[in-house]
Amino acid sequence: MSAPGTISLIVMTYNRPVPLARCLESIEALRCNGPRPEIIVVDDGSDPPAEEVVDRYPSLEILSVRQEHRGVASARNLGLKTSTGAFVGFIADDYVLPPGYLEDVAAFFRQYPDAQVISHNVDPRGSRLLRPVQKIYFDLVIGQEVPPDQAGRDVIRSYTLPASRAAMFRWEVFEKVGRFDEQLLVGEDGDFGQRMAKAGIPVHLFLRKRVIHHDAVTTLDYFRQRIRYGRSYLRSGIAGPTRKAFVERGFLLAMAELLWRKLRQWWEVSGRIGLRLRFVSLSPFLLLFLCFFYYGAYLELRDTTRTRNGS
Repeated sequence: MSAPGTISLIVMTYNRPVPLARCLESIEALRCNGPRPEIIVVDDGSDPPAEEVVDRYPSLEILSVRQEHRGVASARNLGLKTSTGAFVGFIADDYVLPPGYLEDVAAFFRQYPDAQVISHNVDPRGSRLLRPVQKIYFDLVIGQEVPPDQAGRDVIRSYTLPASRAAMFRWEVFEKVGRFDEQLLVGEDGDFGQRMAKAGIPVHLFLRKRVIHHDAVTTLDYFRQRIRYGRSYLRSGIAGPTRKAFVERGFLLAMAELLWRKLRQWWEVSGRIGLRLRFVSLSPFLLLFLCFFYYGAYLELRDTTRTRNGS
């Protein structure tokens, strides 16, 4: 039974002690005008156990739970099972929350009492070489989902945004939509967002409030991440048009058509949100990001086709 007005922050971690410590330090520094949030750390089978890091932050009174390694969707669900808050926020261990995170979320739900979910924009802090590319990539992905009548607002509302990026949920969402799909290694938040949309629940997003995301250590990590996302997004059905394109056109032709379509879309979006110059200067790297994403989708389609055919 959840207590009215209380917040549970679920921190999900796996084999990343340094980012986890950085994340917990940011939670320790949060400003809070009401009751302190319940902090739950879900250790998805880290070796050594994450409890060694958790014990450094006694002031947070962390409830630590551990499972064998089953992936982030399973970790989310274990956190939900453990939590008692009326509001639940999911925090990846590579996030750093701004000091005003709790205040912003509380003010949002007071202003929008019918809203069910509020998410944040992100400030990537990975490899310096590709950090600007990742930032504009995120801005364009979000910008393409902003309805024209909401351009320029601080808070946007959409049925096509993923329920991710340190998102805070009312508990009632999970009663209506269910839990996260544990078959998805990544993209479980996008799949959950799709199910929310079918249930008539939009995602709200702070367009100008950002959480820091230490999302990639090296340049190569960025490209590996794109491949993983492409595979999982196709598996979840989020990239449905990609599956159809690869089946009907073949890999090279489908890739060319998808890249051309996406770059044309982002050309329009970049002008609408005031990023045209950055888009032009970084477009070769954005093209690489998209190539690796669609290649990941293709690999997933190839593997699932082989499995169905028994080869």
